[in-house]
Amino acid sequence: MIRVLCLHNARHRASYRYRVGQFLPYWREYGIDMEAICISGREYISVLKYFFRFQHYDFILLQKKILPTLLIKRIAKKSRLVYDFDDAIYCKESFQLQSCKPVRTSTIRKLTCILQQASHVFAGSGELVSYAAQFAASVHLVPTALEQQISEAVVLPHSEQVTIGWIGNNVNLFYLSIIDEALLIMQQQYPSVRFAVMCANPPEGFKTQWEFTPWSSATEKSWLQSIDIGIMPLTDDGWSRGKCAFKLLQYMAMAKPVVASDVGANTTAVSNSVNGYLAKTSEEWIQALERLITDRERRNAMGRESLRIFTEQFERRRIQKKIADILHDPEEVAADKSTIPGQS
Repeated sequence: MIRVLCLHNARHRASYRYRVGQFLPYWREYGIDMEAICISGREYISVLKYFFRFQHYDFILLQKKILPTLLIKRIAKKSRLVYDFDDAIYCKESFQLQSCKPVRTSTIRKLTCILQQASHVFAGSGELVSYAAQFAASVHLVPTALEQQISEAVVLPHSEQVTIGWIGNNVNLFYLSIIDEALLIMQQQYPSVRFAVMCANPPEGFKTQWEFTPWSSATEKSWLQSIDIGIMPLTDDGWSRGKCAFKLLQYMAMAKPVVASDVGANTTAVSNSVNGYLAKTSEEWIQALERLITDRERRNAMGRESLRIFTEQFERRRIQKKIADILHDPEEVAADKSTIPGQS
């Protein structure tokens, strides 16, 4: 049994829930005994309790946090450090690009140290793999995973009303602004189409009229089931290219066709014209949405493909086995860092 100490992000964060929390009940099935402690906020002091115990673990899995260089070197000396990250934390976030404030050089320096000291790096997207490979010897693409939601696509009763949906946190609502004009055209041309959004607070300042549902874990699944088309617009910048296409996986796990910006990991999750469409311009967004709005059979067929791709590449058990295989026998997956699903 491999012993792993996981030092993880705050429990309310999606990166913890989907890259740490959902795996915890199952690790012993994979021959791994994982102890998880939160080191966010005031709980950071918890890590000091383990300062002289790192050597008792086969691996120390550090999830996304940036720790002081001294502590990182202590971990790497006493055990084997595994670093997991799913955001381009070396870049400014997309909504901050107009700000003159740069990413802290201390953050970049600490991240570089972590990557250099790590025995393995688990990166959530191809862009993050490429960045980490500049500094780390063993980098593996580990997409963000989701538990299987449905076993087969459910054909919903025929309805004249089509719902286009977006789910996410409020800070990412600004991505909807880049397709606001295209969505407004769709809304005017197809007045029966619903535009639904699930997040913490209602969207403001858009020309498109959105039907708002406050996010909650209790209603998320039913909301995802209620939409017909899932969308994920992105700007083309370093932060967005590092994203892990998680919204798309949420839609795909519910057998929904998707339309997404032709950026970063979106190009891995979306097989163009198979389970959805990739769009670069407003015209391409309009064309893609119109094809799906007006063709129910196309929506159903692409939804089935979405579920197939999700099940084959992103389902929780597949990703957890991949992680376990790396920790048990990294030689067998030595070529993994150059193998990105959907790319040759």
